[in-house]
Amino acid sequence: MKRRILALLLVLMIVFSSFSVFAEEEVDLLLIEQIMDYIETYHHYEVDRETLILGAYRGILDTLDQHSVYFSKSEYEKFISDLDGEFIGVGIYVEAYEGYIRVVSPIEGMPADLAGLKTGDLITHVDGKSTKDYAFDVAIDMILGEEGTEVTLTINRAGETFDVTITRKLIDVPDATYELIDEKTGYLKIVQFGQSVSSEVNDAMVFFSANNIEDLVIDLRNNPGGYLNQVVEVADWFLEPGQPILHVESRALENEDYYAKLKALDLNISVLVNEGTASASEILAGAIKFNDQGKIFGTTTYGKGTVQNLLTLKDQSALKLTTAEYLAAKRNPVNNVGIEPDFLIENNTDEAPNFVPMISDKLPTFNTKSLAVYGAQQRLKYLGYDVEVTGHYLTKTFDALMEFQKINNLELFALYDETIQKLEEEVQKKIDAEDPVLDKALEWLKTQ
Repeated sequence: MKRRILALLLVLMIVFSSFSVFAEEEVDLLLIEQIMDYIETYHHYEVDRETLILGAYRGILDTLDQHSVYFSKSEYEKFISDLDGEFIGVGIYVEAYEGYIRVVSPIEGMPADLAGLKTGDLITHVDGKSTKDYAFDVAIDMILGEEGTEVTLTINRAGETFDVTITRKLIDVPDATYELIDEKTGYLKIVQFGQSVSSEVNDAMVFFSANNIEDLVIDLRNNPGGYLNQVVEVADWFLEPGQPILHVESRALENEDYYAKLKALDLNISVLVNEGTASASEILAGAIKFNDQGKIFGTTTYGKGTVQNLLTLKDQSALKLTTAEYLAAKRNPVNNVGIEPDFLIENNTDEAPNFVPMISDKLPTFNTKSLAVYGAQQRLKYLGYDVEVTGHYLTKTFDALMEFQKINNLELFALYDETIQKLEEEVQKKIDAEDPVLDKALEWLKTQ
């Protein structure tokens, strides 16, 4: 019988085993010792040997791919304890990228999402400290902290750099939510493929069946992935017996094919995706698309098609090592490719995160320029006010701001904190009310 791979597709796949990196005779230990001696003797800045050795371990993994990482014992213990648990942070899924932290997707409604972070943002500094100076998981720990405290992230977005200060909160996100759009249409939002998602989707499908729906919208936007066994179980609701779900190719382990076993529900299905749809969520989108069980709407997905194993070492440190690549249904490639939608539609939710943050140490005054004014002008213009987006606080901006404040019963004249908060709220309301991807999906369902 083939060895089954239960993979966590996005950050890990857990397979515990002992692992020896190299046989001693294959490594020139004397050369390594000489390098460290020279560093300790001649390097301008003081560094201890333990740090050098840890850097050597990390360096081996750094030569591989962006998802392969070395964990020290303490990092490994924390990594395991954080799996599928609550944590206090800003609410983003991330990955290592060229020494920095790259945002895979913000969690909807969480602090990072509300602050405007978006897929592809590079976090270059945390509270002024470069993420390149720390191991990936150490840098992640710097973002975490006590609930109610603030952390300032320096963001590089398409070459532009700016700071965003975010208040940490308890992050506890359900794996799936569901509701009725109308009497015959269900809406299933799969946030992530965590440990409980198959049972939560099961509850949703029982609810939909009891309401005799005919059409279903599956929203996978900004879903960063999760456990392979969970996405296989979820996909079974929407495929016919024998239809392929995915194929896993591995150099060290046997290749594995996964097929649907249960009869699909008789539903017209539309799937919503974007560039934050990654890994396990790409498997589900691909299974539905390539088996002709529904249509995909939105933008091309993230394109993460690799599997990571956790391999424990003799000192209880560990490697998170890329050991396999998966292909979507009917062996369609995913890694660095993604799933292309059947209907290409730009997600309007990308508009607000492009706004610069409204951050200022002091209230902007008339005839001054600031980033806070620029951000306010962007939002006022988006809401339909007659302003020019220049960052310069002149008459048009003053008039538009006063009009906004009067309508919303706010203190007049200045860009007070209450006005900033209300601008963010009104922008989000407009975004929530306008969803061209969902509108197109519903329009297509009506023709089926």
